[in-house]
Amino acid sequence: MPPKRQCMVVLRHALRLDEVDLAFVGSSKAPWDPPLAPAGFEQARAVSRELQTFEISTIVASPFQRCLETADTILKSWHKSLDTWHVDCKLCEMLTPRNLNLLDRPVPNGHIQDWMWHGVETEQAIQSAVPDGKVIIDDPRLPAFPESAEEAHARINAVLEDIGNRFQGNILVIAHGEV
Repeated sequence: MPPKRQCMVVLRHALRLDEVDLAFVGSSKAPWDPPLAPAGFEQARAVSRELQTFEISTIVASPFQRCLETADTILKSWHKSLDTWHVDCKLCEMLTPRNLNLLDRPVPNGHIQDWMWHGVETEQAIQSAVPDGKVIIDDPRLPAFPESAEEAHARINAVLEDIGNRFQGNILVIAHGEV
C-alpha cells in the first residue's frame, strides 16, 4: 500500500499592529510581541476560507501573540473545534534585536524566558492568550536571545521536520516570515 500523503501548510501570522501603528513600539511595554492589527484579524478570516479545502487536522503555532491570535481566528472562522491545538516555542520569531523591536531600546536583563511575558511562566502566558484553553504546549522553552540567522534556520528546519513526523493528517503551522 502506498504511504498516505500529508500536507503541511506553513503560514506567516496575519498583519501585526506595529506594521500599521508606528507609535506601538515606542508606547508598548512589550514591543517584542505585538498583537494583530484590526486588519490582521480580517486577513486571518479571509485566509481561513482558503485553508478549509486542506482538511486540517492539526494546528501548531508559535507562542507569539500574533500567531496565537491568527490560529484562534482561523479556528473560529471554521466554526469547527479541534480537540486541541499545539504551541511550540521553537517556532518563535528569529530572536534578533531587530525582529523583536529592540533596536532603539535597551534589551531587558536575563534570559528571554524571564522577560518575554513580564515574568509570567510560558505555559500561563499562552493559556491566558488562548481563551478556550485547548492548547497543548509541546515545548515551553524559548531559544537563547540573541541568535544568528543560521541558528534560527537550523532550529526552524528541525522543528518543521519534527512536526511532520509527530502528527498524522494535514497540518497548519502558523509562525513567522523566516519560516
